Amino acid sequence: MRKFAFTLFLVSALAVVGAAKMLEGEAKKPVTNKRCPVMNSEVSEKFRAEYKGQYVYFCCQGCITMFEKSPETYIAKLSKEDQDAIKPNELCPMTNEHIHDQTRWIEHEGRRVYFCCDGCKEGFKEKIAAEKKGS
Repeated sequence: MRKFAFTLFLVSALAVVGAAKMLEGEAKKPVTNKRCPVMNSEVSEKFRAEYKGQYVYFCCQGCITMFEKSPETYIAKLSKEDQDAIKPNELCPMTNEHIHDQTRWIEHEGRRVYFCCDGCKEGFKEKIAAEKKGS
């Protein structure tokens, strides 16, 4: 009986750890919006389209096709959080200066990050590389 109780406890503990790992992975998904603007389902990083300088993510290719026919209709259906997430940054993440054009950018964590100058763009790349080394 003790063996059975221990085995049951061990299996339960492993299930909880496994579920926590799955949730942790979902929380770190590199996307802007979390819900598909067409179907209101979970998005995949595989399906995205550019909209006004930022990426919008979808659950499938069919939703991208529908979105492209009437983007404003579907943007309006997104939550405020997701609408904010798909807006391009207006301030340089390195200097907090206003960005005057969207010609300098890199993709980082599933979104376009814009910069005021090439120096900031390169500095940001170096910062990301240093953070990855430290992980």
